[in-house]
Amino acid sequence: MDPSAFQPDDLDRLLRESERSIRELTSAIDELGTVTGQGESRSGTVKATVDARGRLDVLKLGNRASRMDLDELTEEIVEAIRAAQDDQERRATELIPESLSMGISVEAMQRQFEDLQDSFTRDMHERMANLDEIRRRAASDD
Repeated sequence: MDPSAFQPDDLDRLLRESERSIRELTSAIDELGTVTGQGESRSGTVKATVDARGRLDVLKLGNRASRMDLDELTEEIVEAIRAAQDDQERRATELIPESLSMGISVEAMQRQFEDLQDSFTRDMHERMANLDEIRRRAASDD
């Protein structure tokens, strides 16, 4: 922003737009942080729940699990966890408007939101410094 072209209404408009953008980004990040996923194995013997980061939160084994051979049970556990992770990713992706996602992962989108938030903060500090400079010049002209 060119300090010599500064208009008081510009700052008000910029602050309103910036606050709205930050609220929207914060809300999206918060919402993405709560999305969990559930899945189960083909036989239904194993059920899994993962947290917002795709990490295993709950694993439930049905009665039939005790009668399964170890390799078969291991396969069922992996199936259930992967199904839960896929469910979590699908749910998180549904929260993101298609126009914003452009085929990138939820994790990458969260990183981009955080980077954008950091960039916005730096930009606001710069703009406030420019405004202070304008105020100093105006005060020295009086």
